[in-house]
Amino acid sequence: MAVRIEKGGWILIFLVGLGLVGYSLDKYGVVNLRKLAGGGSGAGRTGEKIDTSKPLVLPASSVSETRDVRVRVNIWVGCVGGLVANGGLDTQPGSIYDGKGLKVSFKIIDDWTEGAAALATNNVDVMLTTADVWAKDYAQFQEKGFGSHAFYMVDWSRGADGLIGRQGINSIEDLAGKTVAFAPYTPSHFLLWNGLKSSGLSTDQRLEIFSKAVHTKDGIEPATLFAQQKVDAAVAWDPDMSDAVAKRPGAKKIYDTRTANRLIADILVVSDRFAARSPQTLVKFAEGWLEGVGFINEQPSRAYTLIGTIKDFNIPEDLAKTMLGGVRLADFADNMAFFGAPGADSDYANIFKMAEEMYREERLIRHVSDPDSTVDRRYIAALSGKFPATSTEAPLEYKAPPKGAVPIATQRRSIYFETNSAKMSLDSRVVVDEIASFMRAYGNTVVDIEANTDSTGARSHNLRLSK
Repeated sequence: MAVRIEKGGWILIFLVGLGLVGYSLDKYGVVNLRKLAGGGSGAGRTGEKIDTSKPLVLPASSVSETRDVRVRVNIWVGCVGGLVANGGLDTQPGSIYDGKGLKVSFKIIDDWTEGAAALATNNVDVMLTTADVWAKDYAQFQEKGFGSHAFYMVDWSRGADGLIGRQGINSIEDLAGKTVAFAPYTPSHFLLWNGLKSSGLSTDQRLEIFSKAVHTKDGIEPATLFAQQKVDAAVAWDPDMSDAVAKRPGAKKIYDTRTANRLIADILVVSDRFAARSPQTLVKFAEGWLEGVGFINEQPSRAYTLIGTIKDFNIPEDLAKTMLGGVRLADFADNMAFFGAPGADSDYANIFKMAEEMYREERLIRHVSDPDSTVDRRYIAALSGKFPATSTEAPLEYKAPPKGAVPIATQRRSIYFETNSAKMSLDSRVVVDEIASFMRAYGNTVVDIEANTDSTGARSHNLRLSK
């Protein structure tokens, strides 16, 4: 299977058909709720049970509901839809949220562990995170009896996150024996893990890369270390990622989320306590965020200016414009498609399952969950009819790979069929399912599949079986 990236790279996966006719590290983002006792009025169990299968009942009057919403964010341009709707970190007169009678307070908590802890201790009501990190937090919350659900998709990373390498590193396989810097238990970790797992590197080689890796506290430091030539490669995000490549002669971007365009998604998570007590407020909050995204799309220059004036967010107007070029702000249709219908093979479910696998390998979680149990679709569904049901994102168009394109990874997998049959064996279906998960996450790709039968039987018969 060959996969093209923006600059001509490919990922090759060879499926070899045989027998067709013959045969806790708490330091880096791990929530330890045992340490949270006394951390807020809501520490411990929520006392609320949310049944997401039941219809959402919105009271005729929301007078009894709180109008205050406290939201954990980190300094990330993807959350600008909410910030624009709010007019800043706190609700400004005349803003979208003010018009809905809400009082929203965005709290900047850059540390991922502290962000999850703030939600668990009732110091915030809503948390910005990513679908992959959520797989870890949800499992750890469940073990401690803390109820919460994902309810809103914020954005797709579309080039803002990536893997960069020094001169001579042109593919993922070239990372073997090299030193890579990344922030553990963050989207950077997931991006690296997913790329390595999708490559042709052996398990031992992948483990060696992680054992030699330089761990950092955030996604900015890896780019700095790379620019200083202290590591061979780094997983970082823009603008630091692009700056680091420019500062190191011969360096290049190996792959990023323009290629893995359905791998890193920001989401919002709400505590069950808040959702149960203020459902109308939560619907208005989601509605206002979507209206903020609409404002950005319709009047981007005004949005850039507003972002640049937000104190403590530290994203100037020109940088906001550049950074927004690397994300896809989700609209209503994107939300509906991302979470999908219950039981559907959605992008959310695909990411969540892959992330669970990573965190189980890291022994940070012990159990896996049905992705449907981790999300509450009702608040977005309540907005049906208020926003277009068709995504504003243009569909991808096929572009032939350039001649001589170099693969960014090559993987060889064997699949088996019943004798004299094109019926795949059960164990081979697992292999194909793994490749399908990868292909779904790397949607911005061109795929070639190469395979062969064994040598038993007539060539003409084998050709028919191959087809």
